[in-house]
Amino acid sequence: MERICVIKDIYKALYRFERDFADEHGITINEAMVLCALREGETRTAGALSEYVGLSNSRVSKVITAVENKGYVRREIAPHDKRQMVFSLTDEGRAKIEGTMASGLPCKALFDALRRSMEQA
Repeated sequence: MERICVIKDIYKALYRFERDFADEHGITINEAMVLCALREGETRTAGALSEYVGLSNSRVSKVITAVENKGYVRREIAPHDKRQMVFSLTDEGRAKIEGTMASGLPCKALFDALRRSMEQA
C-alpha cells in the first residue's frame, strides 16, 4: 500500500509541474509537445503527432484544436493525399515554442519532489 502512496505523490508533483508550466507559458505541456513536434518546419499528420507526443488519437485531436484556436497551428490538406490533413506551425506558434524553450522549465522543484518520493519507496 505504501507504494500506492508514493505513486500518488509522484502524480501530485507532476500535476503541480504541469499547472505551473501552464500558468507561466499560457499553454499546456501537451500543447507544447505538439508545437515542439512541428518546430523543425515539416508538416505532420494527426497520427504522426499522436505517435510523437505519445497521446491517443482522440486526445491529440483535442490538443491540435486547442493550439489551432490559439493561432499556433494551421491545418491544410495534404498535397500528397487530399483525404488527409497535415499541420504546421504558424509564425505565432514558432515564436511561442521558441520563447517557451528559451525560458527554461521549472524542473528543479519537480525533480526534488520526485527524489523525495523515491526515497520513501
